[in-house]
Amino acid sequence: MDAVLAVDFGATNLRAALVRRDGTLAFHRQTATGARDGVVAVVERIVRLVDEVAADAGVDRAVPVGVVAPGPLEPATGVVLFAPNLVGWQRVPLRRMLEERLGRRVVLGNDGNGAALGEALFGAAKGCRHLVHLMLGTGVGGGVIAHGQLIEGVRGLGTEVGHVPVDPTGPRCHCGGVGCVEAYIGGWALARDGEALRNSGRSERLRELAGDGPVTAAHVVEAARAGDAGARAILEQAARALAVGLAGLVNVFDPEMIVIGGGVARAGELLLDPLRRWLPVYAIHYIVEHTELRLSALGDDTGLYGAAARAFLASEHAGAEIRLP
Repeated sequence: MDAVLAVDFGATNLRAALVRRDGTLAFHRQTATGARDGVVAVVERIVRLVDEVAADAGVDRAVPVGVVAPGPLEPATGVVLFAPNLVGWQRVPLRRMLEERLGRRVVLGNDGNGAALGEALFGAAKGCRHLVHLMLGTGVGGGVIAHGQLIEGVRGLGTEVGHVPVDPTGPRCHCGGVGCVEAYIGGWALARDGEALRNSGRSERLRELAGDGPVTAAHVVEAARAGDAGARAILEQAARALAVGLAGLVNVFDPEMIVIGGGVARAGELLLDPLRRWLPVYAIHYIVEHTELRLSALGDDTGLYGAAARAFLASEHAGAEIRLP
């Protein structure tokens, strides 16, 4: 298999492309997800996008489709159990629906786990067989690879790295838990803390950036870059919480590398500097001193590379382990 059709299914946008084994990405197309239109409408948009890319690339029906999607899902059954940011997405048999409409084999996986595979095959962790990966976006996803095998658990629901609890008295997370990593460093959490800072009157910079509109995570990062003390304190707190969560993963898995991507990671050293300071405080020294910390090399195409990696690595048998070559 020299190429696959890759789909990055997000709450806001649908993206599709042809991805070759050498990492070449071509015939990219994108459209709004339109999640409020319901399940059938979204599935039809995915089908249309894949058909358009396939036609542009001139590939036949033997070329499979790799799809990464949000929310808890079962790769073996192809069912999306729940996607909190998508209207009506509960126990949706997405793989079956796509295969019936596309006439192609479809491989489905979680977007965070897919991103870890994408980095290991095509990105910053190429050649790495022991990896912890985090995607810091509106939420926090990611995955773990140990001995070249993607760790997913008994039903494929495992390694929800954004929902590792780091504070039993912390804020409520969107997953329903308390004090998760995401509740501190997810884009929605940074926006929440930025909103509180702006409303307190202690950040003139945030007030200027957001005006009368809502404060966003991007506003917090921009204010921090401009030297705003309150915004910098928010990122410091977020980085410390992330360090606690990562320390647990480092101590359990002893990874070669930690790769961090997603929109929030665009904060760069504003995030990495405090993370480097806090991580050795919480992780076992003899483990973390050998763990490399890197930013993602795949940028906005991480989801597409993740979907492609899953399709390339998947066995013909549903539920088979996903293992790097």
